[in-house]
Amino acid sequence: MRVEPDHFAHALLESAPDAIIVFADDGRIALVNAQTERLFGFERAQLVGQDVDELVPDDERTARRNNGPPASLRRANLKSIELGARRRDGTRLPVEVSLSPIELGGERFTIAVVRDMTERRRLEDHLLYLSTHDALTGLANRGAFDEVLLRLEERGPWPVGIIMVDLDGLKQVNDSSGHAAGDELLRRTARVLKATFRAHDCVARIGGDEFAMLLAGHDVTALDSVTQRLVRAVDRHNTEHGGATLALSVGTSVARQGDKLHVALGEADSRMYSMKREHRGAVALASPRQ
Repeated sequence: MRVEPDHFAHALLESAPDAIIVFADDGRIALVNAQTERLFGFERAQLVGQDVDELVPDDERTARRNNGPPASLRRANLKSIELGARRRDGTRLPVEVSLSPIELGGERFTIAVVRDMTERRRLEDHLLYLSTHDALTGLANRGAFDEVLLRLEERGPWPVGIIMVDLDGLKQVNDSSGHAAGDELLRRTARVLKATFRAHDCVARIGGDEFAMLLAGHDVTALDSVTQRLVRAVDRHNTEHGGATLALSVGTSVARQGDKLHVALGEADSRMYSMKREHRGAVALASPRQ
């Protein structure tokens, strides 16, 4: 059986899993396949003759123009590029575009193979989240905390407030009610911490029942204020929530420019354990160094 080359090429074009766009030297689209229609939401009659850069959001082109080439697909001198694309309904999607120049009948064209990167980006974001967050509480994990600690020590801003928190009575809850109850107590602690601190503060679970917060730009006064806010949040939580009482021991410290953050962290940790010994079964606070 003999297959005509033109028929075979057409079948390959239309069955390709990626969007394929052929555009002329002036950027006008000459040919698209069925996947292009599905990906961008346009009918091919609406695409043919249009400038290929119409599929790139305006702010994306402006940003690329400001940061250097390529400012547009038709002026790109790259074989492959990742950028944002624009659908007919205005929604955006990340794509990878592979570019191949060709010459037909004395005219120059570019074949752009456009691959939807949405699922890959979602997977990458999910893997990054898993690598930097505690699975049980959703807070930053110890590795992420250490990275923020190092970054703050290198660049500030100073002073840096440090709060160490220990969940009192976790072992007793685990022993008496099971680990599921203990896990729920940890999640409750995380919810209170998330509600108390700012979104850009580093709030981490760094051990089994230990949590730590890094607050850039917090002096003693600011740190005392946020610590008191934590106390009120715990009291309010216990009033509104049934089950085991949430009890935290808290130690704080402030590091100024030139201080070693790991030393200040040790001071807050020591104060936290000191208060834990003195205040069993209640929220305990240790003052930052003056």
